[in-house]
Amino acid sequence: MKNILLLFLTTIAWTPVFGDTTDYTNLVKEGIEALKKDSLTKAEHIFLKALDTQPSEKTNIVLYQYLGELRLRQKRYDEALDAFSTGLRLNPTFVPLLLDRASLHLEKENFSLALCDLNDLLTINPDNCEALFFRAYIYTEQKLNSKARIDYERLITLQPRHFKARIGLALLCDKDKRPHEAMEHMDILMRYWPNEATIYVIRGGMYHKRRQYELALKDINKAIELEPENPDFYISRALLYKDFRKDKLAIADFRKAVSLGASAEECASLMVIPVDAIKK
Repeated sequence: MKNILLLFLTTIAWTPVFGDTTDYTNLVKEGIEALKKDSLTKAEHIFLKALDTQPSEKTNIVLYQYLGELRLRQKRYDEALDAFSTGLRLNPTFVPLLLDRASLHLEKENFSLALCDLNDLLTINPDNCEALFFRAYIYTEQKLNSKARIDYERLITLQPRHFKARIGLALLCDKDKRPHEAMEHMDILMRYWPNEATIYVIRGGMYHKRRQYELALKDINKAIELEPENPDFYISRALLYKDFRKDKLAIADFRKAVSLGASAEECASLMVIPVDAIKK
């Protein structure tokens, strides 16, 4: 955002246009200052006034981006989408705005619309890491695993330490019944982030699925050691104990999870026991 802002202010200072742009430039600066102070309503009012002052200004595309982003922060999703789309009508190849609109479509689970924007973006910039990750995620949700794999592998080539991409590819390998590759990615993750609890839970889940219970328990115990206040980890261990037929230990972990904020009803349903048995 800072780079876009710098480019924006430089552009409006040097772009030759008919008429005086002083008012426009001052309004833009004033709006950005309001945005920095989280005065979102004030910033929106000023940006709209700037757009009215110079409706044909090329740099208006960035104002539409700001409008969309501040509306997103206010959870005004339809109005944010309108701002992004209006900006893209000024320049359909503006990568930051394509990414913003794709992200909003993705948040609303409009995968087909998100995919259109991401495909356009990656045609312009094939190495955009955020777009590659989002598209890989959509392909995974659509069970287009071979396409998702291509994007994840490309992303890891560009950023070997991209945490979410490496996790995504490991899980994809696991789904595709490629356990050796899945574990290779998990090993790499652990070398890069040896104290990241999520990695141990995910690998523990892979071991659990393969009925390698002792290895699964070792990983989940490590995750709990690293993040003892995470209720999801106790649920994972409870499910493991349940498969061990160690019901007392499972119920104890479910109770611990509830004490940390997990739903008693959900925990009881996982254990297939009355809710009162979890709440005791």
